[in-house]
Order: sequence, then C-alpha cells, then structure tokens
Amino acid sequence: MKGVGCEIKDSAFTAAVYDFFLRPFESLLIQKWRRQLWEGVKGPRVLEAGVGTGLNIAHYSSDYHVTAVDLNESFLQRAYRKAKGKPVQVEFVLADVKSLPFPDHSFDTAVSTFLFCQLPDPMPGLTEIKRVLKPNGVLLMLEHVRPQGRLGGVISSLSGPLYLLTGEQIAHNTEGFTTTAGFTNVTSETLFGNMVKLIRAENDNYK
Repeated sequence: MKGVGCEIKDSAFTAAVYDFFLRPFESLLIQKWRRQLWEGVKGPRVLEAGVGTGLNIAHYSSDYHVTAVDLNESFLQRAYRKAKGKPVQVEFVLADVKSLPFPDHSFDTAVSTFLFCQLPDPMPGLTEIKRVLKPNGVLLMLEHVRPQGRLGGVISSLSGPLYLLTGEQIAHNTEGFTTTAGFTNVTSETLFGNMVKLIRAENDNYK
C-alpha cells in the first residue's frame, strides 16, 4: 500500500462502522448494481477511484491489474485486508482523486461508486481521471444524481440538511459534469427512482 502527499481525510470510527450500516442496502440493492457496473470493465489496467472499504473487491477479475485509490487511510486499510488472500492483482494507493499520482494515459478503465456525489465540486476529479485514462478508455460510475422533474426539484431543494449528515451531493448533474470535463458518448441507465444511475463515458483524448 502506497501513500502520496495529500490531505488525509481519515476517520477510523467511520471506517469501522461503515460496512455494518451499509450491509442491508448492499444485500438488497447495491451489490447487484456493483456487479452490473463491473461487467462493463475492460482491462488489463483498471483504476478504482474512491475504493472506500473495498466493497467492490468481490467483483475484481483476476485478469485485471487494479489500482485502488482513496483519501481515507482507515478505509484503505480495510480494503487492503479484504483483498488479502484473494486471487486478484491490486495495488492500494493513498491519494486524492483531484491530484492522481499517475502518468497520462495509464488506465484502460476507471471505475467509481458513489464518489462524485460526495464531492462539492466533481470537476477536478473528473478532469484528472480523464487525464490518466488511455485514448478510448472508459469511465464507469455508479452515482447518486440530481433527480429530474418537479418532484426532483423539491427533493433537491430539501436535501441540503442531508448533505451535512452524509456528505452526499444528490443535487449534482453528474452526466453534465462528465461532458463538461471532456468525456464523450456519455450515457446513463436509471437504477433506482431516477436518483441512482449507472453512467458510462468515453475518453477520446489522443494527445
């Protein structure tokens, strides 16, 4: 497990209870969505941005070489323990998605789950991911997004206090941010109540 110079947002307590509180939702819905997300991954070089406690590790293929990044050291340590003994090739790196310590065009696919809904400004992270993706590389995201329609507007306007508790920014128009960051062929599939989407985007940067 590597570390790089960054501001570490760390909470050992949060890491310890995170999986416990998320378990019912994982069993009912999220594991199915994670599996669907990883079915679209193409290797061999894969970046998981915001690996968290390692809830995606069960879906890693032994054919991939995964670089798993997170800013929370306690989360990263838990992810490392989950990967131990499994037939996967994974390197854990303590780093900020807004400043990735990798050369341009390093990865075939980048994956994130519920990462950009936690960032007040997704643009720096999306721009960095685009930089480290190879030409024709693919970004796959499982995200809370801004709900559409009249009801969506009401939900967005009432969700401010929720952000203070959870850090979730469900008012984000994540597809719009992804297009603005320079990705092309941005498509999405609604998974739950128009608030959770599977988003796919391509990097056509040939520079």
